[in-house]
Amino acid sequence: MWIYPSSSASKGGGSFRRTPALVLCCALSLSPLGFSQPSPPGRKKVLTPAQQALQQQARDAAAKRDSLRAQAKQAFDSEMAREKAGDCPDASSTYEFNICYGKAVGITDQNLAAYEEAIRALLVLRSDPTGQPPMPGPAGPELTLREHVVEFDQVEQLWHSYLDTATKAAFHQFSGGTGGASFSMESRLRLVRSHMAELNDIYDMLLRL
Repeated sequence: MWIYPSSSASKGGGSFRRTPALVLCCALSLSPLGFSQPSPPGRKKVLTPAQQALQQQARDAAAKRDSLRAQAKQAFDSEMAREKAGDCPDASSTYEFNICYGKAVGITDQNLAAYEEAIRALLVLRSDPTGQPPMPGPAGPELTLREHVVEFDQVEQLWHSYLDTATKAAFHQFSGGTGGASFSMESRLRLVRSHMAELNDIYDMLLRL
C-alpha cells in the first residue's frame, strides 16, 4: 500500500515521494490473535461430605437465628403495643382491676419469658462454629460463649430479684389495703416493659444482625 503525504508536495507541482507502509490495524484485524478465544469450561467444585455438613449446619443456624429474632420481635412489639393501648381501661372497681391486672400480668410475663429465651438462645448461636477461641479486641479480650450466657443469666437473675422486691414495696404502700394488689400488679407491668426496653437497647446488635 502506498501513502502520499501532502507535506512532501513541491510548490511547482513536482513529483511526490512515495512511501510504502503496512497498515497494522488491518493486519491485526485479520490475524487470529485479534479474536478472543473461549475459555474452557471450569470444573464444578465438588464438596466433601464434611464440607456439605458444615454448609448445612450454617444454613440451619441462620434459619434458627431468624426464627429467634422473629420470636423476640413479636414479644417486644406485642408488649409495647399493649403498653401504648393502656391496661384495664374499662375497669371501675377494685375487684375488676384485680381481675384485669391479673390477666395482663400473665400475658406480659409470657412475653418477657419469650423475649429472654430468644436473647439467650441467640447468645448461644453466636458462638464460632469452628470452635476457635475469641480474638482479643482493642479494648480487651472478647467474652467466650459461656461467659456471654453466664453474664446474661446474672443480669436476669438480679433483675428478677429486684422486680420481686419492687412489687412488694408497691404493695406495701397501701398498708394492707384493698388497693395494694392492683397497684402492685400495675407497677409490675411498668417495670417489666421498662426492662424489655433496656434489653432491647443492650442486645440491639444481637437482635438485628
